Amino acid sequence: MMDPVRAETYLRVLAESELRRPRSSRHDPGPMRIWLAATALIAAGGIDDETVQQILADLGDAVALRPGRAPRFPGVAPRHHRAQVWPHSAAGPARAGTGLRAVPAGVTLTLSPEHEGWRGEYRLLALVVAEGYAALTVAARWVAPAGRAISRRPSHAPFDQVGAVDDQGRSYRASLWDRGLEDGREWWDAYLGLSPAPSPGTRRLDIRTGTDGTQVQMDLAAPPTPAAVIADPAPSVSAAAWLLGRAAEALLSAGRSAVMTGVSGRVAEVAQALTEGGAVPAGEPALARLATLAAALGVDLGVPGAGHAPLPEEWTSILGARGASDGPQGVAPFAVTLPEVDGARFALAGLRSWRAGATLHVLARGWRPYGWGWLAFAGRSDEGPPDPPMSWQARDSTGRWHMVEQMNWGDAGDGVTHIQAHLTPALHPAATSLDVIITGVSSRVRATVPLHWQTAR
Repeated sequence: MMDPVRAETYLRVLAESELRRPRSSRHDPGPMRIWLAATALIAAGGIDDETVQQILADLGDAVALRPGRAPRFPGVAPRHHRAQVWPHSAAGPARAGTGLRAVPAGVTLTLSPEHEGWRGEYRLLALVVAEGYAALTVAARWVAPAGRAISRRPSHAPFDQVGAVDDQGRSYRASLWDRGLEDGREWWDAYLGLSPAPSPGTRRLDIRTGTDGTQVQMDLAAPPTPAAVIADPAPSVSAAAWLLGRAAEALLSAGRSAVMTGVSGRVAEVAQALTEGGAVPAGEPALARLATLAAALGVDLGVPGAGHAPLPEEWTSILGARGASDGPQGVAPFAVTLPEVDGARFALAGLRSWRAGATLHVLARGWRPYGWGWLAFAGRSDEGPPDPPMSWQARDSTGRWHMVEQMNWGDAGDGVTHIQAHLTPALHPAATSLDVIITGVSSRVRATVPLHWQTAR
């Protein structure tokens, strides 16, 4: 049984220590420490929202009395403006419907020539339709001109006017999302949003580019990709243990760069808040696993007596394959709609692999990543604690495990989110299928998708 008095005492002592500590710059980490601790303790059930509101309001009043320009404390407002500073609902983001349909594409759209003969190329992976919204997942690149001296490849993503006409004669406009930075990369992972969305019963799309591009045909009546999908209840663990598990995954994905990127410090803050705030009992296996993983990565969590425990098979696999650069180079089109996970729906919409990693395209309805996808890195400082985080893992057909290193995402509105999940380490060069495992607090789904590679060259 957690002691709310202990959690409140810990948070107040932490806030008072931050007030006493001199600050050297506007980017001082002190405010984030308090926000991380409070967020973790709320999510673990160690303290309630109202008590945290009061502590943060008291802290805000103390900061306001300081001479000069005091640092802004996340989540803190003056006492007379503090209502709903952290609005929080267990229901999470608005669930504006769960309809989701995915159709595999697997066709290549060649763009009009430009930049001294260089042509853009869109590898269309899948079409996902979600109640009034539709998008084609795309892997885009430049193709060198044939029969002439090759000039320098353009540094920005290829772009061309793209439209479509369906079998009923209706026209569609396509808008490219994530054109990419001008950084000279070889591939860009993107989406083509279709407007309007194809209506039910549409059987074909003729997709075309500008005046000197190409046209490809997509069969919207094609069946989804054959995939083995299993849905079952998630393992039952405490809220604190769940958070520690997601913190461990964030630390594992960062690897040896955890200290440099600040991930290790944030994980340590959360672990200390949960232990010293009384949310984690002595001998908690999740804490021991986190401490063992941290030690393997050369990170000190600053939690005495955390203990040691064997690491799960997937963590050991990821540690062993870290830095692998033998990934296949190509794209794998597929389209699989998954059952609900904690009230959210997902569609897997193709994958692009390169030597050091892979990008899994996902369209979500009723869920969005918060920062790194777990609660301690949640959103902006003025947002409330989000839904409990989900665990994203993958295992290829050779037995090599992967996890999400980061997620790029865009909000399409009406509860729909584009997601590009970057997997680490690289897929095994002999991989022919991939198990994608999404685990929520109450439910879990595993989908095995085939990897029918279209080579990148």
